[in-house]
Amino acid sequence: MSSSAGSKRVTLKDIAQATGFSVNTISRALKDREDISERTKKLVREKANEMGYLTDMVAASMRSGKTNTVAIIIPDIANPFFSTQLKELDGLLRAKGYTSIILNTDEDGEIELEAVKTAIIRKVDGIIICPTQHREDIFKLISDNALPYVIFARRFPLRNFFTVAWDDVQSGYQATEHLLSLGKRRILFLNGPPHISSSVDRFTGYCACLRAYGIPYDPALVVEADILETDHCSCIKPILEAHVQFDGIFAFSDFIALAALETLESLGLNLPVVGVDDILSNLNLPIRLTSVGADKKHEAYCILHMLHEQMVATHPVTPYMVKIETHLVVRDTYKK
Repeated sequence: MSSSAGSKRVTLKDIAQATGFSVNTISRALKDREDISERTKKLVREKANEMGYLTDMVAASMRSGKTNTVAIIIPDIANPFFSTQLKELDGLLRAKGYTSIILNTDEDGEIELEAVKTAIIRKVDGIIICPTQHREDIFKLISDNALPYVIFARRFPLRNFFTVAWDDVQSGYQATEHLLSLGKRRILFLNGPPHISSSVDRFTGYCACLRAYGIPYDPALVVEADILETDHCSCIKPILEAHVQFDGIFAFSDFIALAALETLESLGLNLPVVGVDDILSNLNLPIRLTSVGADKKHEAYCILHMLHEQMVATHPVTPYMVKIETHLVVRDTYKK
């Protein structure tokens, strides 16, 4: 059926007139109701597609109380780690008949609050969020509106929230241990901001590994990097200018690790660098970077399972956390 700016929207009544069935039969056929024969359903669907019928989601949501939409709120859409997670989550949601609404916060607490408000106003059926961790009042807002939610990638250790997150103490330990296995003893840790749980946990793993191998901790070797920085690692040059000696780099994320590699190359330095996130397992790029990763498909499944559990519950579900095991992925970034 051709359409134009002046064409009116195709309705159930239009399909009924075209097929000879009642509006009620058309409605029930499109909803795949059991009392309608498969032959009738097939005929109705074919005619609906031919005529360009689109379900009125507003009307449907008013009748059912559901919109079949889920908001995914992330802190940095430019970071390949989050774009990879988005793809996994969106694919699983689509397979279950849900549409994703993507909201980016740029690690800004105020933008995050507006994102949560937007999701609530749009009457989403649930929220999946990697929080900025600048604020916790967003979770009271979510709770007050009785919305199912799951936090991913980060955690609130003193609060009981629905959470799926990597074992970041383990990831910090694994990254540090790999550099020690290369004979490095002065490992520079380019960490994230201290208010982010994964920064704290990876630092804990870094320190635990140094202790296990009898390496003294040097606070001069731990610096905060800009987690939104993309083209270079601005914190490395000041460290070199301060004559801080280091022979390897553990970066909070692959995003920071890749920026560090670019900076080292521009300075003519050849040092091993290890990141976290394993973004290269999902990107076909001519770059080699050793990184700590996890099973992202399993992680996405755990997130959706936790969200769905709340959606279908007939009684309150007690919040809990699922911890995802991490593993080292070695690539040839360093030539001895």
